[in-house]
Amino acid sequence: MAPGRRVSRQTTITGASTQASRSSDPSNSNNSTPNTDDSTRTRKGRGRTMGKGLEKMKKSMRRKMVIDIPVGKGRPVEAISSAKLSNELGIIARNFLSLPNKWKELTREDKDAALIRCHEKFEINLDEHYNTKDSCEDILKNRSRQWRYKLKKLFESASSVEEARKIEVPELTPKNWNRLYDFLANPEHKRRCEINKVNRTKLKSNHFMGSRAFVAAHAEIGVKEHEGVEPNRIELYKSTHYSSEKGWSSPEAETNYNKMRDLRARSVSEENPMTIDEIVDNVLGTRSGYIKGLGYGPKPSTTTATKRRTAELEDALRRAKEDAATAQHGLQERLNVAETEVANQQIQIQTVTSELGTLRASQEEILNQMKRHFIGSSPSKLEVLHL
Repeated sequence: MAPGRRVSRQTTITGASTQASRSSDPSNSNNSTPNTDDSTRTRKGRGRTMGKGLEKMKKSMRRKMVIDIPVGKGRPVEAISSAKLSNELGIIARNFLSLPNKWKELTREDKDAALIRCHEKFEINLDEHYNTKDSCEDILKNRSRQWRYKLKKLFESASSVEEARKIEVPELTPKNWNRLYDFLANPEHKRRCEINKVNRTKLKSNHFMGSRAFVAAHAEIGVKEHEGVEPNRIELYKSTHYSSEKGWSSPEAETNYNKMRDLRARSVSEENPMTIDEIVDNVLGTRSGYIKGLGYGPKPSTTTATKRRTAELEDALRRAKEDAATAQHGLQERLNVAETEVANQQIQIQTVTSELGTLRASQEEILNQMKRHFIGSSPSKLEVLHL
């Protein structure tokens, strides 16, 4: 290898080790004169995340990064923790997770194996807290979908169907790529993509958050603008759709915000005022598995995951009640046996006490008979009798 070049290696799901070299010495370039022609110059991106930043942080802190996901948030509230967790799950989705055409195709074992890799990188509890495990799985699902979309763009960049079939992706086995190719080339899939593309153009208001996680941004806005208290959904909508430099992201965003404020002002004077959530849902509408205005992370209480967790908790509570009832029944039986034994012992004590009383009475009767037998005898004999 020529001096001045750096090599990075990565082991993928295929078991192979891929390497990419980059020149750090300008003299290695064949073109000493920079190209100023914008028509031929291409912009080089930052490349894929390799997880090196997380490893550096781990070495500097001398421990793994702690990941805490509060109940109901779906994401860490700290921006750095949220970003590193999302990046690492993206690496796992690319390199260690079998690429599914649909998330439902993955087995429970596939998902758990991916989460184990996540646990190796972070100090995170995935055993006891359903909230944390489900949240990580949801992030993994999103990153897997993003990875599939990037592969779709690669598929569409091919000049012909034959060239698309020959594309080699280091993170995928040829079998996986061919299966994805068949899925992407399916006319029904293409038809759905066109429909979704049209639906996407109907989005009338976008936010200014970029790739930042809403949960982390929500907490950050609370610290900077609301004295540590997270803003409600109405104020969060304004913070994410309005900036002092650019104004509103769209006229529709401003209209939505004004509708929320007007509806809240009218609702305050009513007998049963609407809650903030009801007002926002009324203006923005609702969507299954998603709370509009809060981004990915928080889920409505009616989601399948919530129902599953509720069913699991109810089942655990039922088993706990059954175990408690069984233990109580066993203790009651032991108490009954002990009470029976105590009662029997008391009867035995009473019997022995009665027998002792009878024995004393017999002794006194014998003594009285002896006294009567010796009546009239000499005093010396009576003294001997007493003795």
